[in-house]
Amino acid sequence: MYSRNVVLGTILCAVSIGLAEAQSVDGTSARRFYPDDPLWVDPEPVDVPPMKEWFLSKSYDVLQNTFGTEGADGPALNVNTLGEVPDSGWFTNRLGIHDMSIEEILRGPDTLEGPAPGVLLVTGRPWAGLTPKFTVRDSRGDTYVLKLDPVVIPELPSSVEIIGTKIFHAIGYWVPEDYLLELDPRQLRIAEGARFKTESGRMKRIEPADVEHWLKPARRSERRTIRVVASRYVPGEPVGEYRYHGTRPDDPNDIFPHERRRELRGLRVFCAWLNHDDARSPNSIDSRVEVQGRHQVRHYFQDFGSLMGSGSTSPQQPRAGYEYVWAPGQILGRLFTFGLVIPDWSNVKYPSYPGVGNYEADFFEPEKWKTEYPNPAFLRIDAADAFWAARIAARFTDEVLGAVVKTGKLSDPKAEAYLLHVLRKRRDKVVRYWITRTNPLDEFRVTASDAGWELSFDNAAIRVGAARTGATYSVGWSALHNLEGREVIVRAPVSIPSPRAAVSQEAWGPLDDAGCRYSIADIQTLHPAFLHWRAPVRVSLRMRDGKVDVVGIERPRAVD
Repeated sequence: MYSRNVVLGTILCAVSIGLAEAQSVDGTSARRFYPDDPLWVDPEPVDVPPMKEWFLSKSYDVLQNTFGTEGADGPALNVNTLGEVPDSGWFTNRLGIHDMSIEEILRGPDTLEGPAPGVLLVTGRPWAGLTPKFTVRDSRGDTYVLKLDPVVIPELPSSVEIIGTKIFHAIGYWVPEDYLLELDPRQLRIAEGARFKTESGRMKRIEPADVEHWLKPARRSERRTIRVVASRYVPGEPVGEYRYHGTRPDDPNDIFPHERRRELRGLRVFCAWLNHDDARSPNSIDSRVEVQGRHQVRHYFQDFGSLMGSGSTSPQQPRAGYEYVWAPGQILGRLFTFGLVIPDWSNVKYPSYPGVGNYEADFFEPEKWKTEYPNPAFLRIDAADAFWAARIAARFTDEVLGAVVKTGKLSDPKAEAYLLHVLRKRRDKVVRYWITRTNPLDEFRVTASDAGWELSFDNAAIRVGAARTGATYSVGWSALHNLEGREVIVRAPVSIPSPRAAVSQEAWGPLDDAGCRYSIADIQTLHPAFLHWRAPVRVSLRMRDGKVDVVGIERPRAVD
């Protein structure tokens, strides 16, 4: 099965480029589909032996991606024949494919109700990151990172951490279990032998005065409790962090360059929506976990205290999302004009809600959004990647977002209402922009009719309100010789009055070794406002045992 995974990557690369015939070097043709296509779960992974920790330097990551050109160009490689991302240690299809109840979305990744009641043993203090925090162990033996809100922005980092975790989990990413709780400092005890690294780099035994010092900046309630996020350690053995380019050489299952993984490229759409400009390698964690007797690496996306309007220890910088930290053109322009050239983003007005910070939707433009510094995967997003992500974002209804925002437990109803308004408006902007960058046909279905088989579909851009009605369509048919990858055009494109077309009876290729026959429909969308929709979506149909299903979807990748 693992060899099938490697072959699948090669085949999908050719298919995604849109080759009419997948030719090998010696001129022979390649098989297009297998009987078990489309794959919805990655093939069974190779058992991963014990690994060394591979932690990345934050400074090196900044320099490497700011001044380098890491990664390779090309289409996403880890998609199935429908252009979807199979379940794996990177991503699990949730809201994008399956209906989820509001209760499921609000539960998110959580398997418990939070730390066990009673004493919490202070065990250490992570040295990485900006958010004030320390680690504790509860009576069950579970370890948590307790993250505190700075007194100047009470509720802000903790609320966005909880909200962000719910959203990214529902999308499909692996994220830690995060719990919002009121900590009574009297619960804390120092574990025997507990130590932490000081700012000078030396290891020091934790004393009660250290814990008091860590808690001092936090705001206390009338009951003297402190609002914290308790982030449970991810299961398995932590083995470092993942990069947004290349592969991990000690992981035999990591065969697709990360910059060519659709879930990492499409992540740009979700991060622009939530203004998560801190999406970078140091905010990830790889863990070696055991699944059904085999060990594999699971890749967690984490640390959501710096998204929406939060900058972890202060309101988000007004520049965040609009300009890289190192933007020499803009910096020199301001220098040479003695500050007379003022960036547009500096004039944006933000509300004065301490629980929301600098988060807005009016000035925001999805296509111009940026991370703190270049992200190799985000830079290579194409129209097919973005369409995949935009369809998922569109499934977060107003009702769902309203329920998710309440999990942040903001004490000011006006702040909560404003945050929900911005989330909805930015969602609409990212969906409407990115869903129109390619021919937006989806929801393909094959049904039986008196005359044979009928293929119907929908226009996602019109469905979400990103385009007006009035589109027309044309469809052409080809017969596919599956074992040879050879296509024969049997009907030139003809206009159809509605988004449904009879499957041409002449468009079926010969039986392959699995008893299947294949047909291909090339569907153009004609719309006066989106001329690039003329590039066809290619839909492959499979006839097997008297039934017909959709087995392949190839979507144009170019962004106009």
